[in-house]
Amino acid sequence: MSNYPYDELPRYFVDALGVRTGYYEMGKRNGRPIILLHGMSTSADSFREALHELADELWLIAPDIPGFGYSDNAAPYTMPHLVEWLAAFRTALDLPPVALVGHSFGGTLAGGFAAAYPDDVTRLLLVAPALLRAESYPDWLKKIGFGLRLVELGSVASQSKLWLQRQIKTPFYDASLQDDSVWARRLQDYALSRASSAVLRATAYYQTRPFLPQINHPTCLMWGADDQVVPVAECDKLAELMPNVQETHKLPECGHVLPLEHQETFQGTMRRFLG
Repeated sequence: MSNYPYDELPRYFVDALGVRTGYYEMGKRNGRPIILLHGMSTSADSFREALHELADELWLIAPDIPGFGYSDNAAPYTMPHLVEWLAAFRTALDLPPVALVGHSFGGTLAGGFAAAYPDDVTRLLLVAPALLRAESYPDWLKKIGFGLRLVELGSVASQSKLWLQRQIKTPFYDASLQDDSVWARRLQDYALSRASSAVLRATAYYQTRPFLPQINHPTCLMWGADDQVVPVAECDKLAELMPNVQETHKLPECGHVLPLEHQETFQGTMRRFLG
């Protein structure tokens, strides 16, 4: 962690499906673009370390998914609509077929895009992807439609700073290992997360099992062995359902935020598997 604090990244904007989309772009335009998709209640800034460290070799593009970070909201907020947003984002930047890195909710989006646009994807690196989450949501939650007041992760105005400071550390195996500058960035991400409740509703109704066997791209799965958000048992389930999972990595003493908790392994895997 000798490079902390990492500098803020230059931010760009583009229109994608009518959504003013903020994104970061780093590295060498070598014809092999990699799009990084963040998880819920965070933003593309969660990949700040990787973008800085890998820019010497890889072409990296990290958008704020609509409703998070500096991207506008999208309507309707459904997974199929977000897949079309991602397709429009790729088109707007005039990118050739892309490799996708998807963390948590971003992994769900990456999987949905790969199934819908197989010719536009080269490889997948999925980090604790929430691809099987809909199966674990109780039916009664689906029936009441995930009322906005049921889960208000994206509404931080009414929450105390102490509550937020505790909440942002929950997904980590050992939060004490992170540099202090990480927490200021996580608090900012929470403040800009407007769509967390909408994500839960969208994911609850998104049935992925039927299309997972159709995703034939070379795939690497990475998981924290102590993930309390998306249990590591789902790694083996996905490896059975997806026909071309070439690697699985279950990292000890690691929670849900693997790109930060095991930076060296995550970045090394990106270089080797995607570069």
